[in-house]
Amino acid sequence: MSFEGQTIGIERGKDTLIALEKKGDFVFHGSLVLLSGELEPRQAKTLDKHTGSMINDGELAVVATPIAEVAIFRAVINNSLRVGGSHWSSFGWDKDGDGTSVEYKTTKEIFDKSKESKGYVYVFRKEDFHKYGTLEYRAFNKVKPVRIFEVDFDDLPKNIKFEPFPHESEPSSTIIPS
Repeated sequence: MSFEGQTIGIERGKDTLIALEKKGDFVFHGSLVLLSGELEPRQAKTLDKHTGSMINDGELAVVATPIAEVAIFRAVINNSLRVGGSHWSSFGWDKDGDGTSVEYKTTKEIFDKSKESKGYVYVFRKEDFHKYGTLEYRAFNKVKPVRIFEVDFDDLPKNIKFEPFPHESEPSSTIIPS
């Protein structure tokens, strides 16, 4: 893969991603799609808990996280995995813990479908992004990855919790309709 004359190979290795995270100089973007070139800003969405509808969240941006496992989760437990036409997954700070670990959630059915899933984690220089929240950084211009990793089911975080689709219980996380 070539970016303005620079060749970037597709790498493997969750340990390397975690080591890059610990350096503190990088942010990570997970995607099911292998892209060539720069990533362009897109419209982020969030769940309106009052209406259950997805709404725009801020300006167009490339969204990334300082936590490699969040990007791995988003790349592998991705929107192509659907049950009954819907996808549901979520991540956030573990509210029952001390606020230092991330909690991941999806349905058992989507998790099972992810066993054959793969995706890509794009690594960016943190200096090209603006801090948007604890788990989120945003770039408002095109950004070029410095490294790209292929990830799959075996790379997922080990602390994924299974919950029903929010429409089967109280709305608490993202629903992405078909």
